[in-house]
Amino acid sequence: MCKTIIGFGSPNKAGTHDSTARRWATPEIALTREALGWKHAPFDIPSDIYAQWDAKEAARRKKPHGTRSLRLTAKAFPQEAAEFTRPYERRDAV
Repeated sequence: MCKTIIGFGSPNKAGTHDSTARRWATPEIALTREALGWKHAPFDIPSDIYAQWDAKEAARRKKPHGTRSLRLTAKAFPQEAAEFTRPYERRDAV
């Protein structure tokens, strides 16, 4: 289990229902950014943080294993595999 604080960093909303109940006003966002020491622009992710969280390479390494596992599972459980993969194939999309 991982215990978290909803709205962490917000001086006025951390740990309260208000942290998710409605849109935050600009002053509250500014206070939270200041409390967290976040000096970057909105939606700007510093390259060092991005590199730590980027999972593309790990996913590429794991894909062959996952593809093989799905293929083996589909042989054993064809109906369930068809139900699982149907949304990803977009054949029934309108």
